[in-house]
Parts: sequence; structure tokens; C-alpha cells
Amino acid sequence: MMSLEKQIAMIFALLFLVGQESVSAEEEIKQEWQPTTLSEATLEKVQAGVADYQKCLNDETRLHMKDPDDSRRVADLILGKCEARLTVVRKAFEAEQVPPVISDRYVRSKRSRGAQQVMKIVMAQEAARASESASHSPH
Repeated sequence: MMSLEKQIAMIFALLFLVGQESVSAEEEIKQEWQPTTLSEATLEKVQAGVADYQKCLNDETRLHMKDPDDSRRVADLILGKCEARLTVVRKAFEAEQVPPVISDRYVRSKRSRGAQQVMKIVMAQEAARASESASHSPH
């Protein structure tokens, strides 16, 4: 059996190696691309793409507010119709040679926030319909 001191030393050595591994992967990304290298034109394209995506979500949500389907189906429909709008953002990042892991994370975060917004509205509308129908039904 290993002594407590040797076990602690091994744990620190492993933690050090794991830390070094994550630092080297981070250094590779830093060497490939720096956030400050994005041109003003690219930033404008990304902002315009995100704004267009948000506008699509808002328009489609308004359009489907009264849909009687399950809220998950309505949200999937809305999100599916707007998904292509995010390709503008991805292409703008690709043109600046942003590593895919970073652009994917950015697009995923925008998609996730959009999905949360849509679900909140669609579920509230579904709850309102359920409440309204319950109050109109005879007891």
C-alpha cells in the first residue's frame, strides 16, 4: 500500500498534468485566433445575423401564438423556420478563420437563448388556453 504522502504527491502530479493539457489546448486556440482580430465588418455581420434570427423568432412566435398544438411542437416549428438565419453568423466567423469550436459555441448559445424565449412564450400561451377552457367548462 502506498503512503499518504505518495498518494498526495501522485494526485498533485496528475492535477498538474491535467492543468498543463488544458493550458496547451487553450494556447493552441489563442495562437490560431484572437478575438480582437475580428474586423468591424464581421462584427456588423454577426450582429445583423443575430438580429435577423431574433426578428424571425419574434415574427414566427406571433404567427403561431394561437396554434392549438402542444407547446413543444409549436416551439420546434418556430425554431426550425428560423434556424437557417444563423448561417450568416457562422459564415462571418468562418471568413475570419474563427476556430469552429468557438463559432459553434457562440451559435449554440444564441440558439439556446432563442429556444428559451420561444418556449417561455409558447408555454404561457398554452397555459392561458388551458386556464381559459377550464374556466369555461361546467363543474
